[in-house]
Parts: sequence; structure tokens; C-alpha cells
Amino acid sequence: MADTLGDLVDKLTISNIRLWNLEDERRLYSQSKKDMGDKEMKEFLSKVSYTNKERNSLIDQINASFKVLLDAFTGKESCVVSTVEDLLGTGKNKFYRGEDRK
Repeated sequence: MADTLGDLVDKLTISNIRLWNLEDERRLYSQSKKDMGDKEMKEFLSKVSYTNKERNSLIDQINASFKVLLDAFTGKESCVVSTVEDLLGTGKNKFYRGEDRK
């Protein structure tokens, strides 16, 4: 099942927080004047690289989601394979299904 637009934004928020925490870790480390070993440095850079790649992928998915929504709004056929219902989560939870609301 495709992620809803809200799911993607949530994941992007988490990814941004991870990057901020890594930046804080780097800043604290550079202030401590300690030497980082090669293995530690490679692991740290790998974390930064992976998190940034994940963040960029999520941004691309969000942009594609907005393209689908814009195409649906303007009546165009979208080149992206997804539906408005998938992206907005219509009918997936109690807040969108009228019969479950009390």
C-alpha cells in the first residue's frame, strides 16, 4: 500500500530531525577537540549520507504526490501511478469515513 501524503511528510520530519541530531553530534564533537578514528568517521559519514539520501527520496515522493493531486484537480491524466485516495488516505481511518464518525 502506498504511503499517504501525511505519512510522507511525517517520515520527512523524522528524517530532518535525524539530520539535525547528526549535525548537533558533529558540532559537539568538533568542540571537544577529540580525534575520531577512521572507523568512527566512516560510520558517522555513512549515517549522514544515508539519512540525506532518505530525505531527498522523501522530498521527491512528496513532489510526485503533489503532481498527482494537481493533475487530478486540473482534470489531467497523471503520469505518476498513484491515486488521490491513496495519497490523502480517504477511507483509511475513522476521520475520513463518514459512517464511523459519531
